[in-house]
Amino acid sequence: MRLRRVTRSPFAFWIAVAVLAVITWSVVAGIVGRAQAQAEHFGSLRDAAVATRPVAAGALLGPDDVVIRSVPAAFLPEASVAALSEVLGRTVLTRLFPGQAVVREQFAPFGLEGVAALLPPGARAVAVPTGGATAPLRKGDVVDVLATFDPAAPGAAAQEPTFAVATNAVVVDVGGDAATVAVGPEEAKRVAFAVTQATVTLAVGAPGDAQRAPVATSTSTPRPTIAR
Repeated sequence: MRLRRVTRSPFAFWIAVAVLAVITWSVVAGIVGRAQAQAEHFGSLRDAAVATRPVAAGALLGPDDVVIRSVPAAFLPEASVAALSEVLGRTVLTRLFPGQAVVREQFAPFGLEGVAALLPPGARAVAVPTGGATAPLRKGDVVDVLATFDPAAPGAAAQEPTFAVATNAVVVDVGGDAATVAVGPEEAKRVAFAVTQATVTLAVGAPGDAQRAPVATSTSTPRPTIAR
């Protein structure tokens, strides 16, 4: 009976209300404080275009491939894209992964498609025959083009029969019996000669190397003299 009287007392009721208010304020203040601390540490939220699924190099970016999300500024790379209109319909230059904030440099200019869109500035596209001994290839891979000449050929005994005629070549297309690679103008001449005079092999780089490699525009790799 005494407990019932206490719980019905206006004084006890307001004491309970005050205690509950203090507890609520403490919880809310803690949440707000942590949110402010995170905002100071990671930066304010910014809109960013984020890939929603894997997109292969050479594909046209569609509306189902990317979405705008609010991302802490500290997690965004430079040149990140903030509007879908900047990237929809453009050719992807390097493979996109789900959850990745995309950047402008990963896309070709509007209107460029196919092999032309994947060529770095100053590059030439050269087709290289492939066969059963060639490693599996996909667009965007970075390869070295190796030429193996006949070591029994006159004047070739003292020379290494296999050497690179192009390095860091980006694969821009893959067909059933050939792969098209982007090389510099001088490298294109060496690759063309090797295709007609030697056995050509494409050596694939590690996954971490599969970025859009710069194309050499000068004769940076000397070619040994092979009698032909």
